[in-house]
Amino acid sequence: MRFSGSSPRYAAAAGMAGLALLLVLAAVTLPVLAAGGTFKIVVSLPETENKVTSGTVVSIQESLKVALDQVNAWAGANGNHTFQLDFKDTAKSLAPAVKSVFDAAKDGAVGLIGEKGSTITIPMALAANQFQMWQCSGSATSPTLSNKAEYRYFYRTIPPDSVQGAFIARFVRLMGWHSVAILFTGDSYGQGIMTTFSNEAVNQEITITTSQSFTASDVQADYTHELDAIQSSGTRIVVFLGTTSDFIPIARQARARGMIAADWVWIGSDGVNDLADTLYAQGNKYSDTDRENSNGVLVAFPTTQGPQFQAFWSAYQAKYPGRQGLAATATLFADCLQTMARGIVKLAGSIGVDKVNQRAYPSSMTVKDFVGKLDGVSGAVSFDENADRIADYTLRNLWNGQSNVVYTLAATASASLTASSTPVKFFGGSSSIPPDRPSSMLAYVTYKSIGGIIIMGIDALLILTVIAATIYLYTQREHASVKSMALFFLLQISLGIVMVLSSIFLWIDIPSTLTCNLQAWMFVIGLQLVLSAVAAKAYRIFKVFDNRQLAKLHKLSDTRLFLGCIVILLIQTSISVAWTLVAPLEPTLMATATSVSYKCASRNATLDTLFQTITLVYNALLLGLVTVLAFHTRKAYSLFRESKFIAYTAQNIFLCGVVVTPFLYLATESFALAAWFIKTFVVMYAAGFSFAALVGRIALVPYMESKKAAKGSGVKMSYSGDNGSSNDGTSSAEHMPGKMSTMSGKYPVKVANKLFETWHTNRITLFALEGFLGITRLTNNTEQGTLFKLRSLQFDPDPPSYPLCLELRADSKSFIIQFAKNDDKQKWVKALSVHCLVFSKSGGGSSRGNGTTNVTGGPMSGPLSTMRMQQSMNAPTTSMVGRSMGGGPAMGRDGNAAWAAAIKDMAPAPK
Repeated sequence: MRFSGSSPRYAAAAGMAGLALLLVLAAVTLPVLAAGGTFKIVVSLPETENKVTSGTVVSIQESLKVALDQVNAWAGANGNHTFQLDFKDTAKSLAPAVKSVFDAAKDGAVGLIGEKGSTITIPMALAANQFQMWQCSGSATSPTLSNKAEYRYFYRTIPPDSVQGAFIARFVRLMGWHSVAILFTGDSYGQGIMTTFSNEAVNQEITITTSQSFTASDVQADYTHELDAIQSSGTRIVVFLGTTSDFIPIARQARARGMIAADWVWIGSDGVNDLADTLYAQGNKYSDTDRENSNGVLVAFPTTQGPQFQAFWSAYQAKYPGRQGLAATATLFADCLQTMARGIVKLAGSIGVDKVNQRAYPSSMTVKDFVGKLDGVSGAVSFDENADRIADYTLRNLWNGQSNVVYTLAATASASLTASSTPVKFFGGSSSIPPDRPSSMLAYVTYKSIGGIIIMGIDALLILTVIAATIYLYTQREHASVKSMALFFLLQISLGIVMVLSSIFLWIDIPSTLTCNLQAWMFVIGLQLVLSAVAAKAYRIFKVFDNRQLAKLHKLSDTRLFLGCIVILLIQTSISVAWTLVAPLEPTLMATATSVSYKCASRNATLDTLFQTITLVYNALLLGLVTVLAFHTRKAYSLFRESKFIAYTAQNIFLCGVVVTPFLYLATESFALAAWFIKTFVVMYAAGFSFAALVGRIALVPYMESKKAAKGSGVKMSYSGDNGSSNDGTSSAEHMPGKMSTMSGKYPVKVANKLFETWHTNRITLFALEGFLGITRLTNNTEQGTLFKLRSLQFDPDPPSYPLCLELRADSKSFIIQFAKNDDKQKWVKALSVHCLVFSKSGGGSSRGNGTTNVTGGPMSGPLSTMRMQQSMNAPTTSMVGRSMGGGPAMGRDGNAAWAAAIKDMAPAPK
């Protein structure tokens, strides 16, 4: 054939073309095949502990193998990569754990997963850091590992203890518990959670009754000291910060003391999350009692199931048929592998497989660049700036070997506690939340207790009474009785009493730092308002009746006395400010084995006693001053016996202080509740008595007068003990036979400056020659009465609001005498004018300083009573303080003229 000669050349050409095609295909496909890599990851876990296989570790290992299948499927589709796991047993010991890191580096591993506990994970992370080996743990929570300057290649899929401690504190508060005892292991794990819990407990106003540390040891360790301290601290809520191996022997000893019971709650950190798995593992060495001790335990743990969990669980059951559940940390370790595989694949795409296997990373590379977000098996996986997991927390309830989520608390600080469909069960099987302290142990009153409700009701009633009376006094401020008592000081006293009574509300229930200092301020300032006002009134009465120079009395105006009150208050305020700044009061727990109570005290006991004593002494001195002034003016005339009631009030406050003061210094733990009630009732009594004596009885004057006016009774008298011969209980004045200067008659008489006094028939007898006036009460048995020296008497011939009456002032009392006829009254006026000083009052003139006193028609402004004027005229022989009321000579028939002449020389007092 023609083409037979050319066939060799054609065949050669065809061969060359095919070879070229193969080279082109190889050039395209070989880079793709070369891009795939195999990466080894070492898993270091305590597979055995004391030669016993850990069920939790087995669950974690199985989860990692299921996750490996999913990772390889994903990695093969995203770069033809594969991952291998190399499992190593640390035996929960430091040496083999660190050795596993060196072995991993020698074998070319690029990553490390493990260990379970922080104590062993920390040295492993330091070693891995030297080899630039990525490391992830699903259960190591120590805050130390958040330091990325030292642990550059470590991250975790569980939140750190700094989050867990705060979460447990928030959970305790949301459950309504206010006190806890902490039992924590002395290693970095326990101390880390304890610190963050304590800090958050302050924000949540939770009292840590005691904080006991222990050293992890064998089952033969003695925990008597720690458990006794917790039992006597008063709380029934125990926060346990340790591991399962620590909890089991501690629970045995706690149960022997009755601390594993229906009224006790044990809250464990995530270190005991494998408690149920350990106690119920096949072939374990634990007893039924050990397993029962775990019933009701609440374990804090982050969320472990997300949207991808169901698919993961199906794959798990397919690979390991018959498994009933997973360990709590199993899904967290599965997400360790998921996040690590994605980080390595990302690095292989950027720097190459070889450099990844050589662990030759850029110096600027950080773990934050390595990890990324993931929709993982345990939920949404995201990290903060320290590569710590951000996740919500749950409370898992252990019961008969099962670990069920009963509460969930979101990571946000304002989140509320969410209960799951599975009810919580406490030891004994009840779902009712036990109180942190049994009611039988509470040696303090709460807002919800019967005692608290009764106290608040009485206290509120007293406060409302004071406020209502004060408002009424203000509406009656133009009434003579109110004006004479000085409305401003009445308002000041009422305000002080209200502050004292209001402070009692702050004594109830568990105190806080704010309420401790606030109750001290309210009580002492309220007391100062009362005492300073009373001191001002007592001082004015004293000066009016003892000052020998009338011109000096302008210093007793309301303004000047108020400024004096301000000075008194400023001194006490300065003491209180220094106390609050230097040694503020804080709630202090006082607990015994049978009772729990609180007191407010400074941390520095010496400073607390010092400021307490200074305050006590200052108020005692002020009270003593009031008492002395009141004693010296006890016989001075004043409307409604003001000086006497000031003395009564001072004595009453002093006696109440004698009862209350010892409780400030004595240890009252053994009778705290009784001491509280004694103190409370004494203070309420003192406040109520002070109000009644200083304010309440003044408010009754216009009220009772208005009631009489409403009935149209006017000044109609009512009588008792009427033995007179006339129909109306009176008789006309008649001279005694043989004694022309002696007069006698029976008349209705009552004490004008004494509340609730009624009219009684009395015999009035004038012994002119002897210089006496007799007032004798007529009774069914005998006549009993009093003789007064005529020269010590003053009388008002026309007292306001009492027609057909005259008023006699004898000693500190004022007597109103009513007559049936004006002619009879004029006989007595004429007779008394010869022997007694005549006065006329309009408005009040006791201690306010703006009343007016008219002497025989001569007007004079000032706070003086007529007796004060008589004293001035006869000084120095008629001082009324500690002397007889009648020290000066009788004014006699020319007394009016003498007073009129004296008034011209007197300096006018301020208006």
